[in-house]
Amino acid sequence: MSADDTRKRGPRTDDGLTKLADGRWRARPTLGTDPVTGKQVRPYRTFSTKGAAREWITEQRKQWDAHTWSAKSERTFDDVADHWLKVRAADDGTRANTIRADRESLAYARRAFGSVAVQKLTPEVLVDWSLNLTTKPGTNADGTPKPGRPLAASTKRRAIVTVKAVMAHAVRMRWVNYDPTANLDAPGQKVIVAVAEGEIWTPEQMTAFLDSVADHRLAGCFALTLLGLRREEVGGLRWSDLDLDAGELRIRQARVDVNGRDVVGDPKNARSVRDLPIPPRELAMVKAMRTAHLRERMAVGRPLAEGDLILARIDGSPLPVRDYTRLFTARRKAAKLPPITLRNLRHSSVSRMRAAGVPADVVAAWHGHSERMTTAVYGRVSDDRLKAAADVFSKAVGNS
Repeated sequence: MSADDTRKRGPRTDDGLTKLADGRWRARPTLGTDPVTGKQVRPYRTFSTKGAAREWITEQRKQWDAHTWSAKSERTFDDVADHWLKVRAADDGTRANTIRADRESLAYARRAFGSVAVQKLTPEVLVDWSLNLTTKPGTNADGTPKPGRPLAASTKRRAIVTVKAVMAHAVRMRWVNYDPTANLDAPGQKVIVAVAEGEIWTPEQMTAFLDSVADHRLAGCFALTLLGLRREEVGGLRWSDLDLDAGELRIRQARVDVNGRDVVGDPKNARSVRDLPIPPRELAMVKAMRTAHLRERMAVGRPLAEGDLILARIDGSPLPVRDYTRLFTARRKAAKLPPITLRNLRHSSVSRMRAAGVPADVVAAWHGHSERMTTAVYGRVSDDRLKAAADVFSKAVGNS
């Protein structure tokens, strides 16, 4: 063999099984070659018996052959969660409000095992965590510990589902060789078919509220909210999205509150992008609101533009959607009407239309609901049927 000849070292396949001086066995198998570094992969671990060492070696080889093997790592759950959120945030299809909700849901897991290495999380640990999910414990006025309260089923479900997503991400990144949440059960997703009595307004109460805000500069916004539009949809409407001559509106964007800052983005889902006819009374209130805004804007020297948001302050700057909620609460109290959330005005709209006999698929199309929100299978709803729904809507509140 000449000096220029070289010998290639073949891949090692030995088990590297060694008996130590204290009687224990060290296993250091050669699994293969790292495709990135080109170095041989030789994990090691010490066992009390030779049989246990051989079982571990067998399992390591199975994982390597199945491309699920993960190198030993101290990467914590917090580290994985942060990386998952970073990937989520980089996806243009993920809304900022969804990222905010993900961060909030992860708080329960971070508090329990955020600093624990993900490779040390076991199914038992995660099941025990899911069974004891509570709000953050506090302290009573007298200094005694105040235990956390059990979470609502929907909050618990999102916390568990989010943890499952994070661990699935860890598997994809090859940071763990199996998913310890694979058999972790979350509460079933609630199918909303009705809202408890007392959580919605009757048609008479909705009409009374409209009467009480008729002279308010944002009366048109309240009217659209009572039609069942989401807060974010009213917040995202521009004057260019309204055809007041035809009596129609187009939902093409949404404005959501993300940690106290309004962010404009796409509507909640594909069904949320819709065109709706505006019933007569509500249309009259929107027209009156536009007239009021035109006068206000001329007074401050900032003429109203078609691209301006309709939910705006006197100077034309956007009114934060969080402030819109506060304004609704104040006006509701002034009208001496039963307590209700702005969100439940939407449920009130659904209830009113269904009580008036509007078909479930039309109700769903009107409100931009997902399939779980109604009892019927969605189909394509014609413009004529939506106009008929608007007519029923008007009659349901006593309008002709």
